[in-house]
Amino acid sequence: MLSIFLISVVWQDLKQRAIHIALPILVFITALIINFLSDHLDYIMCLKNIGFVLVNIFGLVLYFSLKNKSIVNPIDSMIGLGDVLFFLALTPLFNIKSYILFFIAGMVFSLILHVITKTFKKQKTVPLAGYLALFLIGIVFVERILNLNLL
Repeated sequence: MLSIFLISVVWQDLKQRAIHIALPILVFITALIINFLSDHLDYIMCLKNIGFVLVNIFGLVLYFSLKNKSIVNPIDSMIGLGDVLFFLALTPLFNIKSYILFFIAGMVFSLILHVITKTFKKQKTVPLAGYLALFLIGIVFVERILNLNLL
């Protein structure tokens, strides 16, 4: 189920540059079920991951507010609300170290993929949730096929 929802995020974000609110909710519910069934994850890790996302959002607000010398809300002007909700929806899937690694590696992957696709098609916005969903699909696929733990 998670793969179906992630593929939907990729498709919607690449096509429409937005994702429907139901997708992060479905991903979150599926991730909670996976977390519940897992013996190495717990809800405390989910809360730590949510704290990590909130620290990043606060850092963005602080950085752009200092830069512009007025309070700036970067959500919807610099990063989409769907991207933030997608970050939060993935929090039950990882322990804190793995989530931070996923977050950083996913951002690098998104940057590289955006630079590559920008040479073929001019884009002003980055479909970040779609790229991160594609990255997670790749990680899950490699882990299942090669029986490796990448994160």
